[in-house]
Amino acid sequence: MTSADTADTQRALAREWLAMRVVIIGGFLIALAAGLWFGLIYPDYVLPREEHANFVNRLQRLLAEEAQICTLSLDNAKNFGIVPQYGELASLKLALTKVQGRYICVAHTKVAKYLLVVDLQCRNLRSPRCVSLYSVVEANGTVLYQRQR
Repeated sequence: MTSADTADTQRALAREWLAMRVVIIGGFLIALAAGLWFGLIYPDYVLPREEHANFVNRLQRLLAEEAQICTLSLDNAKNFGIVPQYGELASLKLALTKVQGRYICVAHTKVAKYLLVVDLQCRNLRSPRCVSLYSVVEANGTVLYQRQR
């Protein structure tokens, strides 16, 4: 191979390297722009403010219902004497189960964690009877309460 061939090869490799950098950097910039558009700009642009407000209100109502269900389930567990009176909710979020209408709330004390499995009996969340304890299990798997069928 002559020095002219080597120089031509070097120039060709330099052009390929430049093209590869342009494609990679350009692709990254396009992906970043698309992410910003669809993540931040597009939802506010497409959803009218009223629909967005309705969505936020519905979400807040669902979160309040979840908190109410967990609060009632903890109160029921305390009333049965299963969870100590100083027990608190670890989270206001419900966990779903495979059984329709059955949910899990998590409560804790300083020394124990409890999984409160509850059945939702009705839609009136102001009534403590709407939330029925199915079982109370400690985090280590010890069953403290299991409702009889």
